[in-house]
Amino acid sequence: MYKRNGQPTLGGAFILTAMALSTTYVERAAAQSLSTSSQASKAFSFSLSSPGLLFAQEEGSQASDESERSDTVREGQQEEAVYVDQSGNDPRDFRNKFMPYYRFTELRNGLQAHEWVMFGFWAITPRLGMTYEIPIKYVDASEAIPGGFSLNPPGPIGGPPIPGFGGRVGPDIDAHQAGLGDTILRFFYRPEATEWQSSFTWGPRKGEKSGGAFMPILETTLPTNTDDLLGSDTWVLSPGFVVVQDTPTFGFIAAMFFYDFNAIKSSDESYVSRFRARIFWLQPFSKPGPNLFDGMYMMPEFQPIYDMREGRFSMWIGPEFGKIMKMDDHPTIDTISVYAKPGWGWAPHDVGGDREFSMEIGVRVAF
Repeated sequence: MYKRNGQPTLGGAFILTAMALSTTYVERAAAQSLSTSSQASKAFSFSLSSPGLLFAQEEGSQASDESERSDTVREGQQEEAVYVDQSGNDPRDFRNKFMPYYRFTELRNGLQAHEWVMFGFWAITPRLGMTYEIPIKYVDASEAIPGGFSLNPPGPIGGPPIPGFGGRVGPDIDAHQAGLGDTILRFFYRPEATEWQSSFTWGPRKGEKSGGAFMPILETTLPTNTDDLLGSDTWVLSPGFVVVQDTPTFGFIAAMFFYDFNAIKSSDESYVSRFRARIFWLQPFSKPGPNLFDGMYMMPEFQPIYDMREGRFSMWIGPEFGKIMKMDDHPTIDTISVYAKPGWGWAPHDVGGDREFSMEIGVRVAF
């Protein structure tokens, strides 16, 4: 239905889309550099008595700087709350970003997969943005349980896709496959009416401004895979929303909720009806700087999943550890982050398609 002579009908189009997005990054970053190169150096002050070391406080020229950067940095957010996440993980951060990563995943049925994912964020407008994930996969199903159905349950902003690996493992399936996986697009909208601010009543930021936001999301998974083991023949739609709130310890908490259902599927694919959530908490340890342990942070993530058709619950836990580097002298790059993220799956039922272990390593470049 989605393939012609064993090849996808959509894969080539989305590769070209990714190339166009990358070109847009460079053009917009260069334009931003020209508009900001004549500005005077900003004065920064940091709170040295608390762990708010990851966030910079702009003084004096903040209002004019924010207006210049409104096309890429949280335009419309409260001006008084000047603490801005620099790790690239905050859903409110609408800077253009390129965030490729590698991930190894092993399922309970023995299937192993290696993925190289081209992942990025494109700020279409100051309040509308889109992420894209285009994976190249190598799947080894030689040790998988015959007949065990393999799914790749959901994944940061940059997590594992839905539905993922796809087809059944059996004697009629080649146990080793490499090629293009399913493409995931997510659209984020940040309405000004659903942003709020208050003041912290405790902690190292007591009395300072606190920000939060409610944002609708639409995620779609497109069947661009080149083989049954690399994806599914199902177009999945996933409407949802995210709630983000600053914390008194200079981090934030974000909770994303989705409902997955199949918009179009081939006759041999199962129906999709699934609730999933992604809840993560970012906690900085030190401000970005020249030393080895400067810019360190931790971000544990929890992913509960409930399959409504099967009546089955599963959970995935992944603590992320990363380092942020400020690129003050670079004409187009704002920050670069590197991170590692191991993950473990848990389920009360022994189902082969659930994740057993995963390891993700990546880089996030913000323009």
